[in-house]
Amino acid sequence: MDLELLNSLSGPGLSINIDDDVLIFRFCKNTFDYLIDLDKRESYFQIMDIIDDDRDIKVILSIAEPGCLDDEAYARYLREISGADIDQKKIGDTVVLRESMERFRQLYFHQYTIKRRINSNKIIVDGLSGSVVTPFFGATLSADLRFASDDMQFSLAHRQYGLHPSGALAFFLPRYIGQGKAMELLLTADYIDAEQALELGLISRIIPTPDFESQCVALAKDAGKLSMSTIKSTKLLSGSYERELDNYFETELAIMRQSGWFPSVAR
Repeated sequence: MDLELLNSLSGPGLSINIDDDVLIFRFCKNTFDYLIDLDKRESYFQIMDIIDDDRDIKVILSIAEPGCLDDEAYARYLREISGADIDQKKIGDTVVLRESMERFRQLYFHQYTIKRRINSNKIIVDGLSGSVVTPFFGATLSADLRFASDDMQFSLAHRQYGLHPSGALAFFLPRYIGQGKAMELLLTADYIDAEQALELGLISRIIPTPDFESQCVALAKDAGKLSMSTIKSTKLLSGSYERELDNYFETELAIMRQSGWFPSVAR
């Protein structure tokens, strides 16, 4: 695989390395840019195409630096697309988005990325640290394995802004913990810490913060010891819910169009 080509496509904020048969994404502070920046989004999709076609890569490990996916980054993103003082207004109830297309792009990015992950013939692993807000909380549940640092917490920050649980969170969460518990958390919880997430089965393992990245890589390499045929067949069988997910995404878009935020034709 041409690592120089991949890094030339990734640009600032994302670096790519390969360790044996594990490809490692490292996201830096501007992760939310991938939700609305068309060039970054298309480059990321192009990178995924190249990786999917590479027979030597068995595992894709994504690691985001602390602060990339947290409440402050989410607030900055919402402030940018709404042009509003989000500390005083609920965007979903009272604020007309400055660019409704920006919100559409966020949902499209997550929908497309989630489907790519569940359809990938690679093992998808996420390394989570710090606070992980709603859209990325939902998206990480599409991964095959999730490793968390001991300071990780899932933040259901959408609730304070009057927004729906994006990132397919309302789809995946009941599959992990049942409808009743999922609704309880979606409607009442502000945060789910690493210990609670492990108890609920939302993460695979907690890794001490000082050794976090090296242990994530070691565990990803261990998962990659399986044969490609075993990985492919297991992924195919475990991802057989795709039609349900498509219906969920269609419902999500319909709700957002009814709200008046989205144009009737996707772009």
